[in-house]
Amino acid sequence: MTLPTSLWQTFALHLDSQRPGFARGPWFTMNAVLKLDGPLDHSRLARAFDELQRRHSGLRTEIVDQSQLIHPNPTAELELVDAVETHAEVPLAAPVRLRLAGNRLSLHLHHMIADPVTLWTTLDELSTLYTTTDVPAPQAQYSDYTLNEAALVARQRGPAGDWWQARIIDAKPCPQPPDQPAKQFAYRQQLLSPSELKAVDQSTKKQRSTPLVTLLTALATGMAPHVGAGDTLTFNTLFSKRDRPQWQRVLGPCIVPSALAIPRDADIPSVRDAVVGCSRYARFPVLEAQVPARSPFFEYVPQQWPAGYQFGPVHGAVTAVAGPKDTGLADILGIRLRPTTDNALTGHFSGDGIDWTEPLVAQLCAVMRNHLLA
Repeated sequence: MTLPTSLWQTFALHLDSQRPGFARGPWFTMNAVLKLDGPLDHSRLARAFDELQRRHSGLRTEIVDQSQLIHPNPTAELELVDAVETHAEVPLAAPVRLRLAGNRLSLHLHHMIADPVTLWTTLDELSTLYTTTDVPAPQAQYSDYTLNEAALVARQRGPAGDWWQARIIDAKPCPQPPDQPAKQFAYRQQLLSPSELKAVDQSTKKQRSTPLVTLLTALATGMAPHVGAGDTLTFNTLFSKRDRPQWQRVLGPCIVPSALAIPRDADIPSVRDAVVGCSRYARFPVLEAQVPARSPFFEYVPQQWPAGYQFGPVHGAVTAVAGPKDTGLADILGIRLRPTTDNALTGHFSGDGIDWTEPLVAQLCAVMRNHLLA
């Protein structure tokens, strides 16, 4: 069975065409490692993994050209290894790997067929299938989501296209190139301590806002002095679209690549209105939205680590989580913010140094901190 690619998959293929090997490569993955407090039955785990793949077509899907090719049978087997690592290579032809080494269990999913919710839901259902055979059939498959998404895109294309054209007609995404060539960079940094993040969260609630809106407002404040004239700052981003009950536990990337078009002179109400509009019209091919070239990528991910999973009497606690491995294919500025398990706010910052250089990003972070803590 073949289907057209979803909005996310189509966009990922475009990224790969710009940086060959980035999205089609084996390191474009979602990863989690569990620490087990007891031994697992290898045969039982293997059967649960096989049944999991049979239940969900998304785990049997290979991206070929511009299509989803759904294989009729499972494409992966449980791997018994000496040690597991946070990252593991996952080929597109077999987009899921499950590895067991003593009291460590690792799951690796190719990002073409998975998002963060898929990672956690896969582990949850795997532990359930290990524990019992009395498991209800899935409410929906990723193929159902893909077809529904295509119908929504077709129905909303006119209004969405008009909205995006009006929103980004005078958008400015980045500063002028530096006088001297700069180096690529990628690093992590704590932006707010636990006590500082708690204070910001309290302020956010008082303003009837959300963390995403609060952080975007601070980001726009820091960027505005460095860009040319214009009314709007643009960012590439991802919106989760598990907005129907049947999509809540679908194994597949129910995410939409889109843009955030934020007023240059930002305040909480104007950014909140902009985010609502961007999310409403997110189901539109972002490549057709004519977002300015080199718009930075921005993403805020709430803390989603579950407490753990129960494999019969054995408890598995999450000890490590990671997204795609840094393979040195640096792109335009990328900012990914998320709370840590100890409730600090950390950021991963990366870029090719062509416009947003590392010193300029450090300056930007300082302005963001001051704005958030004012």
